[in-house]
Amino acid sequence: MNRRHLLARLWWYLRELAGETGYDHYLAHHHKHRTAQAPLTRREFERLKNRTTVRCC
Repeated sequence: MNRRHLLARLWWYLRELAGETGYDHYLAHHHKHRTAQAPLTRREFERLKNRTTVRCC
């Protein structure tokens, strides 16, 4: 394994751990299932992912 390949695998692993590939996985799933709706933009996806629900009870 050369250095470039090793660094690429390390970078992929760190992105997976940090959750940075969520949008990429979403797009792959959306493309695989060919839904009629247009996919969310990255901004919309991040907004939905980070949305918290505040409830009193």
